[in-house]
Amino acid sequence: MRKLTLPNRAFGNLLEYILDDNITDINWSQGLWVNHLEKGRYKIDGFLLDESFIQQFYTKISNLMNVQFNVNNPLLEAETDNLRISILHDSVTNTGISISIRKTPAVRRINRDSMINDNYCSEDIDTFMENAIKAHCTVVVGGLPGVGKTEYVKYLTNYIPPYERVYTIEDNLELRYSAINPGKDCVEIKISDSFGYSDALKASKRQLPTWVLLAEARGEEVKYLLENISAGVSCLTTIHLDDASKIPDRLRNMGQEINENDVYSFINLAVQLESVVKEGEKITRRISQVMCLSRNEEKNEKVMIYEDGKILTKDLPEDLLRKFKLAGINDPFVKNKN
Repeated sequence: MRKLTLPNRAFGNLLEYILDDNITDINWSQGLWVNHLEKGRYKIDGFLLDESFIQQFYTKISNLMNVQFNVNNPLLEAETDNLRISILHDSVTNTGISISIRKTPAVRRINRDSMINDNYCSEDIDTFMENAIKAHCTVVVGGLPGVGKTEYVKYLTNYIPPYERVYTIEDNLELRYSAINPGKDCVEIKISDSFGYSDALKASKRQLPTWVLLAEARGEEVKYLLENISAGVSCLTTIHLDDASKIPDRLRNMGQEINENDVYSFINLAVQLESVVKEGEKITRRISQVMCLSRNEEKNEKVMIYEDGKILTKDLPEDLLRKFKLAGINDPFVKNKN
């Protein structure tokens, strides 16, 4: 999907919500609903989009994308530097045209202080995750749509040293690694019809990355991702999930050639996120679970070390402890002074 440039006037009455930095999502279907960082999700009373604007909006986008939008092609998707746009044709809905706009700014919305102040996680588990990145642990971040999986991955990239080459793979550019990590070594790959996820993962082996950041694990490409990890590359990726303990099964079911033992051998940590969205209240997000995966002595093991704001155990699997010690980290729950 190529990137579009849309002038402000193209958004009509939607523009004020596009320009509001506290609004993360804008949705139209018989009414306008927005997701606001401080006010939660709410409807804009009295807001209307007339049929002529809606037609002009999707016609302009379809023309710029050089694609059709009609009964036979009912889904229109596009992206700009800071927006991801999805439009559903009224032939496939009972409620008319549906427009969804998600903002993808090149900023980190969360930092250590805000995480602790907002009860995103406990201080010791935040330290643990910082040390996990420094120890080159492979981390899968799970959660339902809209919980902030990509935002958390963006936060974790802060702990990747500048000299370690990062290879990002996305169909919509949301990680924005080079923009939020200026000066760090990075190759940003944008997936297309002619160069898919599997192609990008296979090509990455010749680019000598220390890290592969896969925007989302979805299907057969997981096989090639595990091959990269087995060759010594570390990884951060996201997955749609409702419980961290289900990650091995979810990954294994993404392809017939994905071996369960490989999942336990090469994925070190599973982090589950959740959010609470209420009308008129600040959207709250948090880490609900952190689980270790391990394969020792031909046995696969899952250890839940953090759940619902509490450390359940600090006894980590031997292979994970080894990774920390090789990085000079004797206690992963204590901030490293180096």
